[in-house]
Amino acid sequence: MAQRRASSFGQSLAIPTSNLAQSRSIETIELSSVPTSNDPYSIQVHRRRNNARAVIENPLAHLTDEELERDVRHFSQICLPSVGSEKLLRAARVAKDVRSYDDVARSEDPTAGLNLPVQLTPEEKSALKAERDELFSQRNMIPVILTVSLAAFLQGFVQSLINGASLFASEFGLPNVTAAHTGMHDRNFSPRRPTGDDWRLGAANASPYLFAAFVGCWVSLPINDRVGRRGAMAVAACLIFASSLGAVWCDKWYKLFIVRFFNGVGMGVKAVSTPILASETAIGYWRGSSILAWQLWVAFGIMMGFAFNLIFYTANNHKLSLQLILGAPMVPCIFLLVGLWFCPESPRYYMRRRSRSFNPSKAYHVLLKLRKTELQALRDIYLVYKSVQQEYTGEFDFANQGDYVPRGLLAHMRLYVSRTSFSLQLCLYELKLTPQPSCDTNVSIVNIFAFYSGPLFNGVLQKNDALHPMLYSLGYGAVNFVFGLPAIRTIDTLGRRKWLVLTLPAMCLFMAAAALSSLLGDPQIRGGIIALFVFLFAAAYSPGMGPIPFTLASESFPLSHREIGCAFAIAVNLLFAGILSISFPSIYAALKDGGTFGIFSGLNFLAFILVLLLVEETKRRSLEDLDLVFAVRKTVFIKHQVTKYVPWFVGHYLLRRKVDKPSLYEDLVWGTPKKQSKDGEDVEEGRSSWQENVLSADAPQSRPQQGLGAGPEPRGRASEESEDSRYE
Repeated sequence: MAQRRASSFGQSLAIPTSNLAQSRSIETIELSSVPTSNDPYSIQVHRRRNNARAVIENPLAHLTDEELERDVRHFSQICLPSVGSEKLLRAARVAKDVRSYDDVARSEDPTAGLNLPVQLTPEEKSALKAERDELFSQRNMIPVILTVSLAAFLQGFVQSLINGASLFASEFGLPNVTAAHTGMHDRNFSPRRPTGDDWRLGAANASPYLFAAFVGCWVSLPINDRVGRRGAMAVAACLIFASSLGAVWCDKWYKLFIVRFFNGVGMGVKAVSTPILASETAIGYWRGSSILAWQLWVAFGIMMGFAFNLIFYTANNHKLSLQLILGAPMVPCIFLLVGLWFCPESPRYYMRRRSRSFNPSKAYHVLLKLRKTELQALRDIYLVYKSVQQEYTGEFDFANQGDYVPRGLLAHMRLYVSRTSFSLQLCLYELKLTPQPSCDTNVSIVNIFAFYSGPLFNGVLQKNDALHPMLYSLGYGAVNFVFGLPAIRTIDTLGRRKWLVLTLPAMCLFMAAAALSSLLGDPQIRGGIIALFVFLFAAAYSPGMGPIPFTLASESFPLSHREIGCAFAIAVNLLFAGILSISFPSIYAALKDGGTFGIFSGLNFLAFILVLLLVEETKRRSLEDLDLVFAVRKTVFIKHQVTKYVPWFVGHYLLRRKVDKPSLYEDLVWGTPKKQSKDGEDVEEGRSSWQENVLSADAPQSRPQQGLGAGPEPRGRASEESEDSRYE
């Protein structure tokens, strides 16, 4: 048997007095043991960088029972002295054999699992089963979801109120803005060429998104590092509150442009921090539904913003109406600050090495509030710790940085740029982010409807009054929100990738149909049909391209630099939104209705191809497991999609052949896909024999040291639908 790696801790350890010293002490002890190239731990660490075999395994798989016990006791001594080591060891054993204990929790046999080292209580069995089966099994996640929803509502609310303020361009010294009066169309309803005032108004409207992309997203890094995700959201709320208050008194467009700098910074900080908070606090099985709250309530905020625009526009006093529109975001800012008071901080924020915030004890107490049982809280904190330990091992270790601790904004920024871990990981993730610009372009298409829905519907309906387009804009916002509801739960059962593959072709077809409808002769019929296809486009967008880009951005990066990865992805999104918002009138004037919708259709088709070839499925996996998913080379993933998945799809769905679905990944955590037996019953290959041993009280007491449960290691390839098919 290959020599096992020694425990991550030595035999004689002093408990550090400070959090930073505590982190360094752990790192120093870990580095004292230099594993060989054939060591199981080294192989697992390397696999998180380059997963050539596409193996998904438990972070504890390399530890024997003796090593696990030794490691847990030293972790308890250093990081959680207030928690008994026996309790932590009990949770670690459940984490190591997660599949075995899941089967025990589901068994109706009272003697099930008596041969396992941990005997679960009825409450623990119920909690372990519920966390995989029930979307809202963790009741204490409600404050997090409500806070995320408030932050998202604020984002969408501000976005549509920018649209409404454009109707009062003359109040900012811009009398020649065509879109403020007759839309972007002349008397024949052909798109007008934008005037100088149009460009100035476009700059004022685009400024929050451009400032968010170039400043806000990147400033969020040191802010998150210093005050955490919750603190960063509070800073963002204060910035948006101050900018909204200042905007009320702006009487020139350039003053509004300057004030919206602070709005943009707050928007960028909030857009980065909020999805990360949702992803890091949620149970891995239902993480997508938690992050979905972001886009769902952005859509609700857009809808309510359109409603407020309609109410304020009908008022007689235009000056007062404009001030109410510009100052309206202050109210949700106050509610967000109140919600943040009750919202817990992300436990993973307290588990980052080489950080002043490193405090496993705080992380444990947060998890204790979020999870139903102490067993789940201890299990999760130990798994996070072991995963982070592997992230910071070897070439990704920070030990060579000495005792340098960043002080101040510029020092934090220099540290983020200079870290070797970021430079290396950015190269590994560069190909993974390849589809992001196309996906963000499609998200920005919907932003265009939010920015310019009034003028667009004005031209489509051929009405030179503002009331009808505003009513259609309100309907568009309502469709965007209502059709986002089906993605709740299904984003974690059907999956992120499958939602994109299903909805992007529909979005492409609806935009193509809208483009072709512009050729119809009757203006009334043409306007109604185009509006119908635009609404259908919004309905297809809402459960797919709406929430999923933000979900992928917040979950696709390791903890060591999750903020900077998410900041990059969201900055690209906001950059496209800003560029399109300022340039769209000129594009629309050149391409007209048919050409504009045709371009949108082509971008959706391009996004579909990129998603099919480049986007991995991330449903129902922990953030730590996703390191292994994304460590598979993109060339390997693309080859699998082209040579295996596409032929299977054609044969199964078009030619109606009964063929097994190919899978790229070898899942050593949850096992192999279910197949049909001769009797027509669902069986899971490679599982029944060891499952019987786990559930039988008469099974032998000796267990293999694989971290996979009592029985033979399942070696088959796991389908994307393997363990989760019962949830769909």
